[in-house]
Amino acid sequence: MFSKFSVSTLIAALALAGIAHAEVTPSEPGPGQVFNAGSTCTVSWEGDKESTTAWKGMAIQLMTGDNFSMVHLTTIASDEDGTIDGRVNYPCPEVTINANIYFYQFTAPGAPGKTWTTRFTIASATGQTVAAPNATQPGTNDPVPWGVGALVDPSKAVAAP
Repeated sequence: MFSKFSVSTLIAALALAGIAHAEVTPSEPGPGQVFNAGSTCTVSWEGDKESTTAWKGMAIQLMTGDNFSMVHLTTIASDEDGTIDGRVNYPCPEVTINANIYFYQFTAPGAPGKTWTTRFTIASATGQTVAAPNATQPGTNDPVPWGVGALVDPSKAVAAP
């Protein structure tokens, strides 16, 4: 019925399909971007075109902390379609400290992993900033500044999905 070649080709193709996956690719904010508290914050991504379902119901969370001990501050969007390119604009929260220590995390219930933006700055409403408390990542000494920020009003936080 099936030739030996077609069955083995089918098995190989299925095996590759099981290990190959694409992800949502964050595209904004980029390194060095600064948003003032109270103004509009923007986050955008390139969708996972390899999957029609894995990144459906995607959530985007504002995070802080180092690369290994990430801290969730608030969820800024949920139920986004990460299989297509997208963008979310929302009011930038007031935070403490106003430094380049914030980033977004993208997750979805069916996704094989998480993705993150680069770090960006949330400045004060008047544009004031300070340097990140730490110049390098713990354990690796990678030159990625970090610190642990917080929402000025934690009652406005939306829980992690």
